[in-house]
Amino acid sequence: MTKYKFLEKLRCLSFTPKKTLFLLFLLSFTVFSQKKDGDSISVLLKEYKKTKQTNLPQKAFLLAEKSKSDSILKCTYVNFGKRSFFNEDLVNLELSAKKLHQYYTKTKDTTVLAKEYYYRALYFKLQFKPDSTFYYYNKSKNISVLLKDSLEATRRLLPMAAIQYDEKDYLGSENSIIEGLRFVEPHIAKFGFKKSPYEVFFAGLLYERLGNVMFMTERQEEARKNYLKFFELQKKSPHLKIKYEKARLYNHLANTYESEGNNQKAIEYFNKSLSIDSLKYKSDYRYESALAGFSYNNFMLGNKKIALKGYLEVLKLREKRNYKRGLVISHSILGDFYKDENNIKKAIYHSKKGLEKAKEISYNRYILENLFRLSTLIKGEKGRLLLEEHFILNDSLYRRERSLKNQFAKVRYETEKKDIENDHLKEENTRKQLELEKEKQQKTIGWLLAAGSLLFIGFGASIVSSRRKKMLFDAKLQQVEVREKERQQIAKSLHDEVAGDIRMLHLRLAKTNLVEEAKSLDVIKDNVRNLSHQLSSESFDKVSFKDQIINLVSDFFEVNFRIKVQEIDSVNWQEINNAIKRTLFLSIRESIQNTKKHAAAKEITISFKETKNAVFLTILDNGNGFNIEDKKSGIGLKNMKERVEEINGIFIIESKIGEGTSIDIEIPKNGK
Repeated sequence: MTKYKFLEKLRCLSFTPKKTLFLLFLLSFTVFSQKKDGDSISVLLKEYKKTKQTNLPQKAFLLAEKSKSDSILKCTYVNFGKRSFFNEDLVNLELSAKKLHQYYTKTKDTTVLAKEYYYRALYFKLQFKPDSTFYYYNKSKNISVLLKDSLEATRRLLPMAAIQYDEKDYLGSENSIIEGLRFVEPHIAKFGFKKSPYEVFFAGLLYERLGNVMFMTERQEEARKNYLKFFELQKKSPHLKIKYEKARLYNHLANTYESEGNNQKAIEYFNKSLSIDSLKYKSDYRYESALAGFSYNNFMLGNKKIALKGYLEVLKLREKRNYKRGLVISHSILGDFYKDENNIKKAIYHSKKGLEKAKEISYNRYILENLFRLSTLIKGEKGRLLLEEHFILNDSLYRRERSLKNQFAKVRYETEKKDIENDHLKEENTRKQLELEKEKQQKTIGWLLAAGSLLFIGFGASIVSSRRKKMLFDAKLQQVEVREKERQQIAKSLHDEVAGDIRMLHLRLAKTNLVEEAKSLDVIKDNVRNLSHQLSSESFDKVSFKDQIINLVSDFFEVNFRIKVQEIDSVNWQEINNAIKRTLFLSIRESIQNTKKHAAAKEITISFKETKNAVFLTILDNGNGFNIEDKKSGIGLKNMKERVEEINGIFIIESKIGEGTSIDIEIPKNGK
């Protein structure tokens, strides 16, 4: 059974097997008192699948509505909605979604609302509108989460991850995949592989997608591990012919070696795939992928005759089954091949074909590639116009990618925000109830003790005040931790996405001989990576505070610049909150950077001290010093001061020209 036939079996998942059989019986034999089999819903569905006649779904809906059976209505809307998508019938797909909404309004069946949102996502998918598609997938997923239907939630997260992947939002795609795995893996662990066939199947697909993300972000070793995990899960799925899944695995592994420049190793794996019995006839698209990869890697090794023979065979196979996406790739590869062979006529022919077919299906990557190649093959004004079109589209796509990434993040953020708000409301209500009970108890105790002594009242007030201060301090620490998570996310995004985008643009500029511009862009890329490292730091749960300080000192060590660390072991760091440690670490790093950059100091001393209620940090240098009044606008010192004061700390800086600088920081352990 193929993957697609297996997916077809997931329709009407809200019904139990017994109910489904009963409905099939009704659909086959009790079709609303009609004498002709051709008027039955089941026959109409088969006919619609075969002929794609757009009037058939409406007929089926009328028959279902006459039955006045909620179960038949629901299954009819679901089945014809799904078939409308496969038939690429936008009108009836939208109609199915509307019918499901009407059904939900009447019955308040939230599984139907989830299905409606799913079909609206498919509706926009057929129109190549990834932002709207993602939006409705997410709405459908959220309902499934509320219903605790982990399988349906995973089925929505998989295409959400695919959309993010296609739009180069690799970080977002990775997050969606991991979320999906969190839904299915606990079920597999609890019930085992045999009792979790659907979960096993989708877990395998998620690991494959995760491998693709690792592949695109140049983490090839991790990609291979995920592909092997995917294959292990597919072997446990009873619905798949595993020898053809093995070809899929070999193709993935070959691509990772190709990416690393190991063309010989890539050829070995593509050969393994091509050697699988009957692959060409039983799984043509996997055969084509293997042959295309085999040919390309031979081309890279100089075996051009083998490469051309393979390219042409792949093109014929794709023409035979009218595989549009594959035809774009084949013509583009041949255009590149003939350009390398200096066969300008054929290079132009295949590049134009690749461009034409890429535009038909909005395959932007190859639109750009073919425009650029044609601009180098066609001289004069036409070539210049093609290059201009390339740059305009490239700029537009870049802005679109950034916009879509922001939209995806916003959709997920709004969902998470609502979840957090709901959790906070529950916590707040619980806290208020506890506080009311405590206040009642305190009042009772107060009245009893008032007659005895005012001292106890004062003591009680002191406790309440202390508790309030502690609660405020804890709240501030939580805010600091939330902002830290945001900084880490921004740092990862800068490193993985922005720096990656700049690197790609750098390579393109280098290809166009814009050497100076490419060098400037390379400097910008380094600055972005430096900024990423500035924002990020290891978690104190993973690496101790002491080890991080040692690493920091090692990073800045020079023969003419000594850094002394004193009394670091006098503090019990395991008892110190991570937000406090983070503030101290950043203050030390900023001070060392400022001292090296501006103070011309030869020595800096970092001292720690702990008391019952506070942690103390002193930083001294023997540098030039400066006039503090002239440096009030310095962003580094300002940030240090704000971070310390944000958690009720005290920040004091003293400096004199020619005498160096001293910084004293005191941070309370519990906000007092």
